[in-house]
Amino acid sequence: MRILHKHHAHPSDPGQRGAALLLSFLVLIVILMICYQVNRTVSGNQTEANRNRILTSMEWGIDSILLQIHEDLKADAEGGGAGADAAPADPLDAGLDGAEGGEESSDPVDSKMDDWATPDTVHINDQALRILIVDEDSKFNVLGILNQNEDEAEEALDILRRVLDFCREDTAHDIDSSQAAEMAQAILTHLKSRKDSLLPMEERLSDPEDEQADTARMPTSLREFIVLEPFEEHHFKDFFDVDGNRVHSIEWFLTCYTTVTTKSGAASGGGFAVNVNTAPRAVLAALFDSREVDGRLWAEVIEYRNTEDEETSESDEDVEPMLDEFGNEVLQMKFFDNLEELEELRNFEGMEEETKALIRRRLVTTSQVFTIYVVARQSTRSESNQIVEFSSQRERELYERDGTHLLKIVRSVVWRQSNNESASIIPLIRWDVLDHAPLEVLDIDDN
Repeated sequence: MRILHKHHAHPSDPGQRGAALLLSFLVLIVILMICYQVNRTVSGNQTEANRNRILTSMEWGIDSILLQIHEDLKADAEGGGAGADAAPADPLDAGLDGAEGGEESSDPVDSKMDDWATPDTVHINDQALRILIVDEDSKFNVLGILNQNEDEAEEALDILRRVLDFCREDTAHDIDSSQAAEMAQAILTHLKSRKDSLLPMEERLSDPEDEQADTARMPTSLREFIVLEPFEEHHFKDFFDVDGNRVHSIEWFLTCYTTVTTKSGAASGGGFAVNVNTAPRAVLAALFDSREVDGRLWAEVIEYRNTEDEETSESDEDVEPMLDEFGNEVLQMKFFDNLEELEELRNFEGMEEETKALIRRRLVTTSQVFTIYVVARQSTRSESNQIVEFSSQRERELYERDGTHLLKIVRSVVWRQSNNESASIIPLIRWDVLDHAPLEVLDIDDN
């Protein structure tokens, strides 16, 4: 019988054991890297999906807000909140001051005491949507420089230059008088040569049927001037300078929308006079050279519309006070029901009748074109997406610029075409996404 002998395995080489361990470690690292990459990809896709979901939700919220604002603006007009006279089919033929020379009907007026003029914040789920409405009639229309009357066109060019000169005074980004004159001339040259411009321009219903017509095409936005020297991108943005001063886009002071017309000839009241109840100080002061009209008049206008209307306040004692978006009571301030009330101002009362008439021709008390800003925000901080409450306007404005949350900022421009019985809202710019949050122009900065 064959006896089987037990064989003992020889111990392996220590070097081979180290190589196997190293190989196993490398394989483990590769597997971990693959798992990490898969996790990053899945996590990134989920983050992007959540971001798209939030942005889509914001867009739905903004769209619903815009529809509601349209109804509110219509109700404001139909309920006696605004009114306008008809103007000729071509407002540029009517002169700088409109068809009726700035004269108005007895219709109710638009002022900062109207509901549409009070900023509001609406909360939808985890999102806060801030609403800010600005009337374009508070701004100077740059199209006045195309007036067929050479004297009126020259005066409009001077006003445009002064607006640019005044709009950023006392800030680190002030536009000096020489630069303002250069900007105004660049706008004039651009508008007169638009039909020969190399810039691409989309087709519009307002284009003349004759392609060879010697007509300058009107701009759809002031932002097209950004390509002109000496304009820069910051001229079209709102921000705080190094000293904390509010620096505004020139779009808060200039417009190209208030001369809209229909083919039937209905217009937005002429479009070249500005609303004395809402126009910023820079616009009012620019309407006349200081040698013609003392600048103290416009300071008095600002003071007047920031003075509490005691008669109205006393009559509304039993009415629950209206609160602003920060929970503070909104005081009822004075405003001009008509241009004859300018006589209440000491600086206006002492003027010659000819000067008074000229001032009235460049002012109105109604507004028909509105820019609607809707700022939707949602916190992206990891701890929560809770709604943040603010106690002041400056606090909220700084928060909107700190980059810790997701923002969707949309601008819409509408024309409120109204008569004594009904009103309709006609979008001029349906939806325009901005890359900066708006800073409201304040008569008095209390922040």
